[in-house]
Amino acid sequence: MNIRSVLPHLGLALVVGLGVVAALPTEASAEKRNFMCRMKGIWADNPNDVFEFDAAYVWDGGEDLFTGVYDNPGQAKADIKGMARKGVWDIVLTYSDEKHKGMFKRLVGKGMKDPVTHLIKVDGDYKTFLGANDIKHDGKFTLTGTCK
Repeated sequence: MNIRSVLPHLGLALVVGLGVVAALPTEASAEKRNFMCRMKGIWADNPNDVFEFDAAYVWDGGEDLFTGVYDNPGQAKADIKGMARKGVWDIVLTYSDEKHKGMFKRLVGKGMKDPVTHLIKVDGDYKTFLGANDIKHDGKFTLTGTCK
């Protein structure tokens, strides 16, 4: 057996070995998990104005994302997109109903999703905008959630 007859076999074994290693789950992909969460938000200045929605939540161990739709028929409808990174939550509610067309709220708070119970708790500040003009409605909010 000479080197020329061994090299093609070694090359093939190397390619197969690299393919097997590449197919193994990485640490990052192993940590990614999907949840459905029931979220409840409360505006501190108007605690009776509760907004509840279901959200698809992707826990990615460092940058978590969630999306949902708040729909209170005849009152308000908003698409909700949020991101959590290192305990800081950035959430945007973009309203699409006729009463609030062009309005959005930006919520920024601190909180966490408990890795064991999957409960969410976020407290922070919000600011309301109407189109390009700030309508000067700012305040505090609390957001809680139960994820499965």
